Formats: sequence, C-alpha cells, structure tokens
Amino acid sequence: MQTNYRQIKFTGDIFRVSYHQRPTQDGNIKWLYHALKNPLQLATSLPVETELFSKQDISLVSSGYRMIGEDISMEGWPKLFYHNDFSEEFLQQVWLSFRNSIVIAFELPELLKSALDHLHIPFIDIIIHPIRFLDDLIFGIRSNNREISQLLHNYLIPEESILIQAGIVMASMNRLKRLDISGKAALFAGQTTDDKVLINEGKFHKVSNFLDKFSEISNSYDTLIIKSHPYSADPFEAISISRLFNNCMTVTDNFYYLMSHENIEAVYSISSSTSIEARYLGKEGHHLAKYPFRFTDDFNEGEFQLGSFFTIDDVIFSADFWRKILAPLVATSPITEVKIPKKPNRIRTSLRSFWGFNFVDTDIICQLYKQ
Repeated sequence: MQTNYRQIKFTGDIFRVSYHQRPTQDGNIKWLYHALKNPLQLATSLPVETELFSKQDISLVSSGYRMIGEDISMEGWPKLFYHNDFSEEFLQQVWLSFRNSIVIAFELPELLKSALDHLHIPFIDIIIHPIRFLDDLIFGIRSNNREISQLLHNYLIPEESILIQAGIVMASMNRLKRLDISGKAALFAGQTTDDKVLINEGKFHKVSNFLDKFSEISNSYDTLIIKSHPYSADPFEAISISRLFNNCMTVTDNFYYLMSHENIEAVYSISSSTSIEARYLGKEGHHLAKYPFRFTDDFNEGEFQLGSFFTIDDVIFSADFWRKILAPLVATSPITEVKIPKKPNRIRTSLRSFWGFNFVDTDIICQLYKQ
C-alpha cells in the first residue's frame, strides 16, 4: 500500500490553560500516547509522536489566540474553543503541525477538529465516556474518515451490558443506610465552573443563567437536592440555589449512593454527565443546556456528518484493534488475536481518576479490610 502518511501524532486541547496560564491537557495527551504507543508500533511501522502546548510565537497555540485577538488564558480559551473563522496563519500552523500525519487526540477541541476537517487530515478523537459506573472507564471514539468510522462501529459496547452493570451498582448502594429525604425529590448536580461542556458563545454557562428553570423544578418536587461538584472552584454557585427556594437541601454524598434512593426521581444539571448516567440508573436525566457530545449505535451518513461518538471499551489497548482500524490508511501487520485480560479499574487507576466510583468499589474493600 502506498501512503502519504509519515507519522502518527497525538494531541488534544493544547489551547486549554489554567488560570495561571499553565497547560492543563499535556498530561492527558501524554497518558494516551504512552498507553497506545506500543499497540500502534506493533500494528504499523509509523513513528509515534506528540504535539503539545507551546507558548512560542510560531506555535499552533499562539497562532490560535492571535487569531481571536486574545492572550493565552483561561478567559480566552472558551472564546477559542468553537471558533471556526480561521486565519490563514492558523491554518498554516495546523498544516505544518499535522501534515502527513494520522492524528489521535485526547478530547479534540472543536476548532482543531474543524481545521483538520478543512485540511483533510484524518483524526481519531477519543474522549472519556460520560457513563462512568462500569467495571472500568470506557471511551467515546469518532473519526472524520468514513471507512474508519464504519470499522469503529464493529466495537460498540451493547446497551444491554451497560444496563446490567447499572443494576449491580444500584444493588450495592441499596445496602447502605437511607437518607431522610422528604417526598418526591430531584437532584441538581453541579459542575466545575470551567468544564468545557459549559462553553456557550465564548463564555461558560452559570447557574444564575437558569433561575427560571430552577423555579419550575422546585415547584415540581417536594424536595430539591443540591450537590455541588467536589472539585469546583466555586461550589457556592450551586449551593446558592438553596437560598432561593424553601424546599432545598444540600448534600455532599456520593452520586451513585444518592441514585439508589427511590424517591429521587430525576437528575438535573446544566450539562453534566450525571444526567446521562441517571437514565441508566432508573431516573429521569435532564440537561438545562445543550449537551455537546452525541453518541450513536448506528453507522450512517447523518451520524458521521454530526461527528457522533461510538461507545467502545478497553479494546483500544490491543494492537489488533489498530491493525484493523488503520488499515484504510496505512499498511498494518498481520492479526495476532492477542488480547490483554480484563481487569476492573485498570484505566481509572492509570488515569488516577475515579469520578466517585471509588465509593462504590475500592473504598468498600478498604473499609472491610480495616474492620
């Protein structure tokens, strides 16, 4: 097979910085690079490299912020995230960074996705899936290459498997003592204030943008439970809702434990993954704003054009997965049928990210051991 591809390049949201102007995503990009480098090298003969954050004047990051007339900053990042009126300089920097490359990304920002599409550079975009109560974390994966997308469809996790595991989690949480929650209840789940799924028209959605909706929710239930995000820089934004309505209570309890209470009928959030998980845990799940990611069980032209994600598990750590997925673009080595054994929490532990599932799983084991 003749190909113009000379390398596989890992990247992600290299434009995202903290309030101290430090890159926040290089660690995630490097994690994905190290996790997949060996399978990719077993599958292809292409070198595997990274494209990370850089403040240099000639860097892709600097050209992006110059394009919108902003300094590299947390305040500028949401303005850049969905920007698609590209300057010639920015497109040139994208081309110089990724020409002759197959791009594999950890949570590709929309402006870079659009630029790669514009330049006909193939990418495979990998995100942490919003369903996080399974035996391990799973992924949402999409590609702008039609043949690759069709192949990804072969690796879908069955919806039935997710629902069965949801039942086991609820069974475990129902063993615990019940909270005193009056009548018919709903839960509002707060988010970190700089969550990318809160970005709207260059700014972050705030709780205060939805006071009318909160009034409707409060009037529909006997109790409105407010849970701020444990890592939010401003937890009081969510908690402040409780001062506006007389049927509110604030909690810090684990989300999955709260879901095991039968009288909590619904979960509301601005755009949190908890509203998606709730639907598998026997509750209504509602977003007050549009959730930016779309997941599909089907491969068709409409879903492909919408950039929908497929739900896929740790099969991405096998060389055979990449031998098959990359075959439309490059020569790949023969299939070996080698698989790594399943291991609960392998990805969670590797990422050092449990999203509250430790309360369901590992914390209980530690508590029993201490007894």
